[in-house]
This record gives sequence, C-alpha cells and structure tokens, in this order.
Amino acid sequence: MYIICPMRRKNIPLSLLIILACLTVLVFSLLNIFLCTMGKPILQEKLTVILKRKVEIGALSCSTFKGIAIKDLMIWNVTNEHPLYHFKELKIRPSIKALIFEKNLRFRSELSPTKNFKAKIDATGTYNFRTSDLLIKYRLRDVPYIEDFRTLYGTIRLHKKLHLKKGEASTDLLDITITSPNVLLVAKSSIVNNRGKTEIRGKIIAPFIKTDKYQFIGINSEVALVGDKLYFYHLTAELYKGAFQMDSYIDLDNPMPPFSVNANINNMDVYEFSTKSSLVKKEVSGACNANIKLKGAIGVTNALYGKSWVEIKNANLWESTLFKGIGTALFIPNLKEMVFTDAFGALQIKNSRFYTDNFKLVSKEMELAIKGNLGFDDTVDATIKIRLRKELIQESAWLSKISSILLESAGWFIGNIKVTGTTRDPVFTVTPVGIGNILNKVKKTIEKAIDGLR
Repeated sequence: MYIICPMRRKNIPLSLLIILACLTVLVFSLLNIFLCTMGKPILQEKLTVILKRKVEIGALSCSTFKGIAIKDLMIWNVTNEHPLYHFKELKIRPSIKALIFEKNLRFRSELSPTKNFKAKIDATGTYNFRTSDLLIKYRLRDVPYIEDFRTLYGTIRLHKKLHLKKGEASTDLLDITITSPNVLLVAKSSIVNNRGKTEIRGKIIAPFIKTDKYQFIGINSEVALVGDKLYFYHLTAELYKGAFQMDSYIDLDNPMPPFSVNANINNMDVYEFSTKSSLVKKEVSGACNANIKLKGAIGVTNALYGKSWVEIKNANLWESTLFKGIGTALFIPNLKEMVFTDAFGALQIKNSRFYTDNFKLVSKEMELAIKGNLGFDDTVDATIKIRLRKELIQESAWLSKISSILLESAGWFIGNIKVTGTTRDPVFTVTPVGIGNILNKVKKTIEKAIDGLR
C-alpha cells in the first residue's frame, strides 16, 4: 500500500504547468525553426503567386504573445524590375481555435510605416478555406498626399464569383469600402487575365468626398489597375452645384507617383465654393467653367505642366491687394472698390509658375488684360493693359490733366501697369500709353486743325 504525501499532491498541478510551458516553448521553437527554414520560402512563393509579382521576406518569426512577425517584406513592381513597396514589419496574430474548429483563419495585423509607404495600418481579418473568402477590416492613418481625410476605416474582401453561367470561367472579385467623416466610397471590381497580365477592373461609387479645401458629391467612375497604373475613366461628380468630369491615371510604380489629369468644370457656383472652401477667404459669386489638363509627379511642384481655360461669368469678384494697388498707382480712389463681373483666359503651368498671354478681368468701368506670370511662391511678374472710362480719369489728380490725348474715340483711357513683387506686397510702375501713341494723337489733332483752316 502506497501513501501519497499531501505535499506531492500540491506539486502535481505545478509540475503539469511546467511541463505544459516547456512543451509550448518547444512547439514555438520548432515552429520558429520551421518558419525560418521552410516557412519563409513557402510563404514567399505563395505570395508571389497570389500577387503576381516577386515577393521577398527578410525574416519570419513566431512568438507566444505577439504571433507571427514578417520583417522587411519587399513587394516588387509588376515587371519585377525593382522593389516597389517595403514594409518594415507585418505582425499577424492568428486564432488557433478558429483555425481548428471553424476552418477559418482569424487574425489581427499591424503594418509598420516605411520611407515610401508612411501610412499606419492595423487590421483584423478572416480567411475561409472552404470558400477561399478573405475579409479584412482595416484602419488607415497618416496616408501620404491625402492627410486631409484623417483616419480612414474600411473593408477589403477578396472572394469567388458565385452562380457562374455555363462555360464561364472562375472569377475573383475584389470589393473595397472606405469610410470616415470626410469620405464614403465603395469599389466593386473583378480580377481578370488580359493576355497573360493580371488586371483589376470595376466601378467606384462615392456619395461624398469632403475636405476643408474641396467637396465632391455623387461620384461615379470606372476604374482599372493595369500593372502598377491606376486609371479613372469617365468620372463624374457634382462640384459646388456644378458638373465635374475627369479622366486620369496615376503610376504607382514610383515613390513620387507620376500622374495625368484631364478635367472639365461646368457651371460651378463660385459663391458655394467661396463659402465652403478654405482656399478662398472672401465671399465671391459667379458661374465658373473650366478645362484643365495637368501632368506631373505628386509632391514635386516643379514637375507640374498643364494648360487650362477658365471663365467666370455674371461674377462679383472680390477686391484684392493687387486691384487696390492699381487704384493707388493711378490716383483713382474709387478704383479700390472695383467689382469685376467677368473673368476669362488661358493659363499655362510650368516651372512652378502660372503663365498667361491674355487673361481678362472686366467690370462696367474698367477692363484689365494681364500678360505675365505668377509663381507658386507668390511672386508676380506681369504687365496689365488697362482701359478706363473717362469718368474715372477725371478723378485722377494727374491723368485728368492730359485726358484729352489719353482717351480713345470711344471715351476709354488706355495704359500699361507693370506689376512686380508679390501679390501681398506688389510694386506698380504706370505707363499711360506709349509715347508713340501720344505723338500720333497729337499729330492727328494738328492735322485736323490744319484741315479745318483750309
């Protein structure tokens, strides 16, 4: 007969716990060895097949509490010429219970930012092995170039198309949603094989995209990801009660992505824009029509090149330091409060500057024809040809003295004003018509007088 000591009974649970801990450490050690030796190349191969591009993994490890960590994940561009995305660390914490009992892979993940992808991502997801259905819920923060959207939430679902027609090939579907107080967007697309190349094609619907700077309502667009180029076709939206249309593309195979935009604006309400956009600081009104063609690289202002035609009709355009300065230069007090009713002309964008050969601003009393350029740094180098009604000339202390030879036959004054400096602190140089024009007028006046004496 054996007698079990009470002390030994107490040690049994402790011994079992120690054995279990040792087995856990052993399992994870073996898993680490497997991940480092066999798991890494297997995962690289699987990701390469799924993404249709080369994938490299720096290190793979497993921890009891932190789950699986993938370090230095490199995803190459579609032609496998160079690495396109470099993720410092991807952490995945799978649910073993769901994997065993539900045949689902449940996981949480975090993606550390890198030099060419500074956004912070954390997500939860599931993968159903039976249906090959992947669902990811994510939170996206500090996204480059669209920081105004702040934190974005959404879902990504990759799944198989159901209810295939007879003879129809199996198709992978990709659905994406993006939500935040500033944006609500849904994208539905298909992953297709076009001559051996994988393409993603579909449609985007966005009830609204709003920031402090701009607001788009009712967005519809066809979208395609061909290689690393993202295309938007026939995009339409409401822009401040007007109609907005755009075709564009962006090449994601670059840390500073090249892009091209061709857009049209019809009957945009300038008052709505001025009261709801932080880009305009004073209330103005009118209807704006414009065509914009622009190309360059995101984040590189000196690479921008574009052409545009802008027209604002039935306007009430604000006074600015620039317009007030013209009144001061001509010694015409009322010119400081001039309101322009129409503005129109062609613009060119290059070398970080806006250029124009003949942009016009029109009011009842005055017309301005602007030729010159305005820099992104706010510097101005322009010549303004000005036409004033004679009533305004009479208000000028010195123009009124020579008004008889400055006026056109229709009763308008013509002169040139050179503008330099900045829009906030402009410098004006006034030239009331060329001296040749004055002499011609004097000559004609003398000839008329001679003819009258004959």
